Amino acid sequence: MAENAPNNIIYYLVVKAENRNSLAHIRHWNNLKMGTDSDEIWVKDFDYVQVNSLEVKSLPSKTIYYEQSGKLYLLNSLLPARNIPSLLWTAIDRALPIQLPPTNNNYFGTTEKIVLNIIPSETEQEAEGMLTTIETLKQYIDTAPEIRLKRLKWVIIDGDSVFLIGKPLLPISGDVYWRKEDFMMPTGYNFDLHALMEHLNTIINPRNDHWIVWQTDNTYFKIKKEDFMPLSLSSFRKSMRELDELLNVEL
Repeated sequence: MAENAPNNIIYYLVVKAENRNSLAHIRHWNNLKMGTDSDEIWVKDFDYVQVNSLEVKSLPSKTIYYEQSGKLYLLNSLLPARNIPSLLWTAIDRALPIQLPPTNNNYFGTTEKIVLNIIPSETEQEAEGMLTTIETLKQYIDTAPEIRLKRLKWVIIDGDSVFLIGKPLLPISGDVYWRKEDFMMPTGYNFDLHALMEHLNTIINPRNDHWIVWQTDNTYFKIKKEDFMPLSLSSFRKSMRELDELLNVEL
């Protein structure tokens, strides 16, 4: 098997039906076909590179077989395990249509979900965005040199957090993001179907007037680009005074 595996072996993968959404990680491989059998979902026609990819390795509770002489063998086994199932096979991108959620402009508590999945990426990207707390920013900005701030913009989110955009980011703790057009993606992550990012942006951000900040659980929140202001000690202090006044009025 090892000698001809890269070229001649066809691989099958099976997962439980409740793990159907996890297959979105591999939907972009249009050579794959999918079929269902009672409470299982089968995917076939993987090649050697695909079956050893990070996308496949990250799938939960999977079983992988290879085909030989009309039988299925468990991966790395020399004994036949079962017959090839007789299923109605469909191209995987047709069997798993993309579903997009309605937009939601709220930040905390957002519940939109999407079949496109955010997965770990081996490609390093330079960070251009940061989500941190007001208190963390305050501790730094009180003594920071002006030159360290001038290339950054910021906005207050939900009263106790801030989002920063620009390069280089500040040396403070927070969640960092890399930018792809109007999307802010968590560093070290990307969409499994990254080729659809531009199409997705036209749906949830048709006027290109928001930054779409994605989280690793596939939720997002939107920030109006016009709400950002240049970061400076004076703008920070002014915003803090306005925030305090607003909170006092509400109390």
